[in-house]
Amino acid sequence: IYVLFDTKIRDVKEYEQMIKAPYMGQIVANSRGKHIAIKDGESSVSAELFRLLRTNLRFMLPANAKSSVVLVTSCINGEGKSYISTNTALSLAILGKKVALVGLDIRKPMLAKYFGLSQSGSLTSYLVESEYTLDDIIIPGVQHPNLDLIPCGVIPPNPSELLQSERLDQLFAALRERYDYIIVDTAPCAMVSDTFLLDRISDMTLFVSRADYTPT
Repeated sequence: IYVLFDTKIRDVKEYEQMIKAPYMGQIVANSRGKHIAIKDGESSVSAELFRLLRTNLRFMLPANAKSSVVLVTSCINGEGKSYISTNTALSLAILGKKVALVGLDIRKPMLAKYFGLSQSGSLTSYLVESEYTLDDIIIPGVQHPNLDLIPCGVIPPNPSELLQSERLDQLFAALRERYDYIIVDTAPCAMVSDTFLLDRISDMTLFVSRADYTPT
């Protein structure tokens, strides 16, 4: 009877049976209980697993690409997509790559909070106000000299319309000229349609699920 009412994904084997897509890796919670799990010289289990994820990610992306945009999403809130986004971006920065971490979960932005930064003057302002430039919204050297952050900004009343704007396409074209990797923290795809609107600007989507939490 318990099995009949069990609606959560429990382990990697069950996940791979259900999801017909390449499996990138497994991440554990940071033992220090902090959002940042990887640093230069870090040898914890969490850091090593993010290095493995980084390796698999680079294998999956086009080898000849000058710059790659990776969307990170999940099914529902609380599965750890912002945690994965942040530490994947950091692991690539530590490797010596120039990386931009972009907050595009514009209904429930979290990246600025994790880094202790202000949400004002950022991505949503850029999309609405033509006087904003790319340099106005980039916060350079966050946690690592090679990692720049573009936080979401103020939550807008029309997120879907902003994500379909031509100005967003122009933004990512400019980012591809500056960075080796652009990691994008997006909204949960089972709750809103926002992430589906970003397919046009991405090269890969990394889908995050959480054991004993994500529903089947």
